[in-house]
Amino acid sequence: MKTTITFATIKDSAAMFFHRYHIIIFFLVVSVGLLSALLVLVSIINLSATSAAGDTNQVTDSFDQDTIDRVRMLGGRSASQPGDRASPFVE
Repeated sequence: MKTTITFATIKDSAAMFFHRYHIIIFFLVVSVGLLSALLVLVSIINLSATSAAGDTNQVTDSFDQDTIDRVRMLGGRSASQPGDRASPFVE
């Protein structure tokens, strides 16, 4: 007895397979999707961390001597504080 493979037998066996294992297939697909999203987010975070660490636009904290001399010339003069000014909201 020779068995022939037809579209109907393939369709029935596939339907039985998905009917039996549909919950497992669903959780596998969801798990793989979450894992891939997590890996993409981790790679984005690592990329931004490495680009921030390699930033070459750093501010230098040194002043030239002329600026230091001008600040010293101010001496004890006090600059006006925000409390010394008249409030524009008062009539």
